[in-house]
Amino acid sequence: MKKVLILTAIAMTMISCGTVKQAAVQAQTKSAAPFGEVYSMPCEVYDTPEEFAATGIYRGSSYQKGECQLNALENAKQLVYAKYHHSYNGMISNYSSSFGSNRGNDIRTKLQRAGDAVIEAMLNDIQACCVKFSGVQDDGMIECYVAIKVPKQALAAEVAKTVSDVLSPEEKEEINFEEYQYRKLMEQRFNEYKEEKAE
Repeated sequence: MKKVLILTAIAMTMISCGTVKQAAVQAQTKSAAPFGEVYSMPCEVYDTPEEFAATGIYRGSSYQKGECQLNALENAKQLVYAKYHHSYNGMISNYSSSFGSNRGNDIRTKLQRAGDAVIEAMLNDIQACCVKFSGVQDDGMIECYVAIKVPKQALAAEVAKTVSDVLSPEEKEEINFEEYQYRKLMEQRFNEYKEEKAE
């Protein structure tokens, strides 16, 4: 009888230990997410072949919601400008490699200034496509999220037109400038920016 009780106790202990280990492994597997706890950003937007997109974020006083929104919008504009600037500068570098010299540098400067003027004007007139606020935090602060989108084709067309207006006939001839081709080249470069970022 003692042997039966001892064997039963040993069996119960082994089963109990196995169950505890299994429960611990299951709990660890469930709670150990490979990336930890993650969240989606409010007003999340992404670049597409048709648009540059960005979400601006700003943290400020809950009593200054308007100021928070303006600063978040400015942040979004800066992000879109950086994307545009990277794409357009790359295109100008490729485009201008065929017409070096000091005269070429003057033309390159005109191309850059014309493009910058267009994107700045577009961003000044941009409307938010999404605005969200966080709840008020313990310190009285809130976060504001503002998303914007800028159409790439409209941007390329306006830049090409502006460049055409600022270049003299002699400069256009010197670099074989054609507004339509320039716009197409820009659209292609903008699309490549999306593909580069997607990799």
